[in-house]
Amino acid sequence: MDTKLAEQELSFIKKVMEDSKQVTVDNGKYYILWGVLVSIALFVNYGFICIEVNKGYYYGIMWMIMMVGGAIASSVMKSRDLKKAKVHTFAGKVISSIWIAAGIAMFIVAFVGPAFKVYNYAYISSLISLILGIAYYVSGEVQQLKWLKLLSIGWWAGGIALFAVPGIHTYLIFGLMIIFFQTVPGFIMYNKWKEEIAGSANTA
Repeated sequence: MDTKLAEQELSFIKKVMEDSKQVTVDNGKYYILWGVLVSIALFVNYGFICIEVNKGYYYGIMWMIMMVGGAIASSVMKSRDLKKAKVHTFAGKVISSIWIAAGIAMFIVAFVGPAFKVYNYAYISSLISLILGIAYYVSGEVQQLKWLKLLSIGWWAGGIALFAVPGIHTYLIFGLMIIFFQTVPGFIMYNKWKEEIAGSANTA
């Protein structure tokens, strides 16, 4: 029984490894979408605070519109990607699950924690950075992209640094982190994806 179980486990691990090799390079569109939306919202939020627009509900409405709009856009993109995909791999499902779980965790951190006054809004960026570090690390490992995996170091280091940054300035710094650690990598992945699609078309 132990030998049979071990063989099944090895077979499962082998399947995951083979799947991860078959995963088409991530098109990066989701990184770009959320990177642009979140960074803009952070800069607007920072600007409001700097000019002393002390209307908390403005911020709440803006963030809810951004979250809902982003979720709808992501769902539409996901639906289109699934229709175009020739192969649905287990590794692809794992990557999707990682980001769905990370998104739920970030939503809870951003809205639920502060609503119950567990922590100050200034700590949201730090906590989300730590979650993003985990998501990037695992996603990079599954896709076997070392550079993507190494971005987790930037997220974790940034998360630690943000704990020491004075209140409102976390919005500005986190916005810049989103641009450099998510939006720019998203464009890099998109360009690689386009090259892969072009290469596939030429060999077809």
